[in-house]
Amino acid sequence: MSIKDQILIQLHFPYFISPSSSRFESLFNVLNKCNGNKKNDESYLIFPERIIRAEDKRTSILIKNIPKNIKKKEIRSLVEKYANINFLRIAHDKKSKSLIIAYLNVINYKTIVPIFMALRKNTFNYNNQKILTKMYYSKFQGKEELKKIFK
Repeated sequence: MSIKDQILIQLHFPYFISPSSSRFESLFNVLNKCNGNKKNDESYLIFPERIIRAEDKRTSILIKNIPKNIKKKEIRSLVEKYANINFLRIAHDKKSKSLIIAYLNVINYKTIVPIFMALRKNTFNYNNQKILTKMYYSKFQGKEELKKIFK
């Protein structure tokens, strides 16, 4: 991917996070900090181009900043437009009493790209505020590992 392409992607898709190996690492770090990226550890960030190149085959992700009033069925139907999932659990966000986190595992790692592209600018209206969803890889990977954590 050329430098021009990377800059254009960042301008047109502001929530698309480019890998740190790019020549413009500092530019992307600044842009991502402006986008509210608070995760310092790059290992949890989702890079669609790595998935497309089959360099990253993780299947468990988490979706943050979901209002509490959203039902599990609604989250499942939102995600299943783009991927088949075999695990979905909801947990309360420790930082906010009004938000929840959805942990899910997809059957095919390639389907994380359409989920990411669809939800990167998704907002929920909650108490007259627009809340932007964020996606990360889960620390625990695979359906069985997620089941152990939520027992």
